[in-house]
Amino acid sequence: MKPTDPQQPPQSAPSEFEQAGQEQAPSLAAEFWLFITESKKWWMIPILVVMGLVGVLILLSATGFAPFIYTIF
Repeated sequence: MKPTDPQQPPQSAPSEFEQAGQEQAPSLAAEFWLFITESKKWWMIPILVVMGLVGVLILLSATGFAPFIYTIF
């Protein structure tokens, strides 16, 4: 049997807290989807979709697609 080194702490199994720290964090989209499903905030989805579409229109208006976007309105 090997003698233990007095300067090293004894090895023990990682605690639940340490195991949780080793897990990979979910992505922003996965975390947001988990929030919506757990807290039943389904009414937020149409608002976010419309905001996303407006954002895409704003981005496309600065490109060569601008003449095509203006014909929509």
